Amino acid sequence: MKSHLKYLLFSILLALFCTPLLADFEDGLKAYDEGNHALAFKYFREAAENGNPDAYGKLGGMYLYGLGTDKDYTSAYIWFGMAEQIGDKYAERFKRTAASVMTLEQVKQAEETLAEMKTRLEE
Repeated sequence: MKSHLKYLLFSILLALFCTPLLADFEDGLKAYDEGNHALAFKYFREAAENGNPDAYGKLGGMYLYGLGTDKDYTSAYIWFGMAEQIGDKYAERFKRTAASVMTLEQVKQAEETLAEMKTRLEE
């Protein structure tokens, strides 16, 4: 699990410091509405990794429910944590939902990754 978190953090940091990809949150919404969850996940992930705060909660939900990707409660927790940081009023509840099926070690690792992500965004 640690390598997964390191990969996630590396991907996010790389995206934040490189020229933004042509991720399009609106295309993600359109794909989601059309039922193409795999494509929506791709767009939301790119948008979130490029710092689009509107995508944080959407991506967290896709990880939480396994829409367009495998269920990944740790990633859901992290992205809901990012959404909570920007004031998403539902994010805390969904973050707790993810935590309820995670081990204490997974929650600890997710909190560490989340703290690193928040620090990078504040710089």
